[in-house]
Amino acid sequence: MRSSKALCVAACLAALPAVAERRFALVIGDMRGGAGTRPLKYAERDAKRIYGILTRIGGVREEDARLLTSASADDVRSALEELKRRLAQAHEETVLFVYYSGHAKDGDLRLGDSRMPLTELRDALKDAPADVRIGLLDSCQSGAITRSKGIRPAPAFDVQQAQAASTRPRGLVLIASSSADEESQESDDIGASFFTHYLASGLLGDADASGDGKVTLAEAYAYAYARTVGETLQQHPVYLYDLGGAGDIVLTQLEPARGGLVFPAADEGVYVVLDGSRKAVAEVAKPRGDQRRLALAPGSYLVKKRDGDSLLLGDFSVSDGPVEVADARLTRRPLSDDPQKGASGPRWSLLGAGGAQVFFDAAARNGLFPPAALAGVELASRDDLGHELTWGIDFSLGGGSSNLRLPGLAPIPERFGELGGGVSLWRDFDLGDSATVSLGARVAFIYLARSFPGHSELPSQNFFTLTPGLTTAFSWHFTNRVSAVLRGRLNYLFYNVDQSQNLGYVEVAAGVDYAFGL
Repeated sequence: MRSSKALCVAACLAALPAVAERRFALVIGDMRGGAGTRPLKYAERDAKRIYGILTRIGGVREEDARLLTSASADDVRSALEELKRRLAQAHEETVLFVYYSGHAKDGDLRLGDSRMPLTELRDALKDAPADVRIGLLDSCQSGAITRSKGIRPAPAFDVQQAQAASTRPRGLVLIASSSADEESQESDDIGASFFTHYLASGLLGDADASGDGKVTLAEAYAYAYARTVGETLQQHPVYLYDLGGAGDIVLTQLEPARGGLVFPAADEGVYVVLDGSRKAVAEVAKPRGDQRRLALAPGSYLVKKRDGDSLLLGDFSVSDGPVEVADARLTRRPLSDDPQKGASGPRWSLLGAGGAQVFFDAAARNGLFPPAALAGVELASRDDLGHELTWGIDFSLGGGSSNLRLPGLAPIPERFGELGGGVSLWRDFDLGDSATVSLGARVAFIYLARSFPGHSELPSQNFFTLTPGLTTAFSWHFTNRVSAVLRGRLNYLFYNVDQSQNLGYVEVAAGVDYAFGL
């Protein structure tokens, strides 16, 4: 029954024409649902994915798109009013997309502590001065938006006859990730909600059932419906259709994309594509005999495919041209080597870095703690303690030479060496597909030894202490395994050998991180 309904809507939505028009988009993602709700993990990432697809291959210019995250209901209303004004000034055929990922309950979108009734959003779309209005909602109970007096469900009609008509489409389409009494689900394995993940995969190319390099609204809905139902078994996307006219509305065009991955016709199976931070960006469910293309942004990707009791894995770099992903180019690995986040526990990496250490206090720099050059390593484990949490153990060696400056005396040459180490806990925050910023805390130790060549009357000295601090880093991912890292640490120690002092110091370093065991 559900499958036949999905096929019916695919046929009905095929009545939308591919014409040149100006497109506008409002994309909203909010993890917060206010009192009585648990924060969503992936709502904002889902919104960023859809925004990126619409502005890259969906025909929406960036100046005509708005991305709102952690916004209030009034922010959404203001953005809608602004887009309505811009639509009213447009002289071309127009299309308006509104996408929402977040909480919905009791007939309201829940944006933090604010509320926006689903009926208000539906009426705003109905009244918007665009030729075609498309609403995509990914939230629990979002199917309630399709319940509306005076708006009919998709009619049954002869697709070939409709396509022969000359009129362009006019009207409203609403698609919701679940029915009015169902929950929409997120997945740690794919790092997204099921519906948006499959919608994005379809828009990137896997829904292109005709193979013409274009993904229509009919293809995208049928694909997202089938994959969501097949994976969750208890979540059924629903739609409301009130369009007149004929032809297909093309949501994305694959050909303008600079590059992408091509899955040849000879292979078959489900392929998962991960970005440099090990987050799923798309899936390809490909039968033998059909070729598929994913229009991905330039960058490094890891493709995996389960084959019986093992995995096929391969690294690929997307730039200006299409890159073929054939099974023969993939490496067979055990299932325990699954690199996808949440699929097999912690992921390990080793960082080698070099830098410098400087104390803020001038007296300390001229005494026991002169500026030092440091080199070290850090072993890190990601996702061992929770989603996007990382812990690491580090060790460093350093030293150099300086002059000890004491009041009334000539500078005294000194040589010093330092051994340091620490344990850190931090969280990674993605800045797109290729960059990550990290923030966390660290507890460390310092052992410092110094001697005074040419001054035998001065004994060698050493000092040991514990030092807490903060750590931050910026990482740029060149491939799935290799990243460039710029790191900074701010530390504090209490010095009480010859006097009591609170001293702060900073460490800066740059290095290369290598992920292994994938």
